[in-house]
Amino acid sequence: MDSLVGNSGRVYTPLPIDPQQGFPQVFSFQVDNRVYRFTLYVDMDAGLLAGTDTLFSLPATDAFLVVKVERTNSDGTSKIVFLRKVTPEQEYEAENIALIFPMQTLARNNINGQGDFGSQVVGGIAPRWA
Repeated sequence: MDSLVGNSGRVYTPLPIDPQQGFPQVFSFQVDNRVYRFTLYVDMDAGLLAGTDTLFSLPATDAFLVVKVERTNSDGTSKIVFLRKVTPEQEYEAENIALIFPMQTLARNNINGQGDFGSQVVGGIAPRWA
């Protein structure tokens, strides 16, 4: 995937989010010799899952993509540097990184399930100070 450009003009490197692997999803990514561990999950009212909708554009009423980012330290410990519900229009800054999540379409079957059901979740990371 090509780089992403935020409203600020900042250029982001795509994160290795694989919607077919389902959510929650965990992966690591290195930026400027620092390793960050990402956890992406969906906070959704159970009533929405009982409905007829199969695809959700997030955020929606009672449905959000939540992103947690932990910085892995050289001694093996980690520190949470980012934890929040994210929206497609917003660029986020946390410690030495900037984040963006411009596409958040989630298939009901990818919540705690794997497969190609039409989910499209895209995120990017950049150094905060370039």
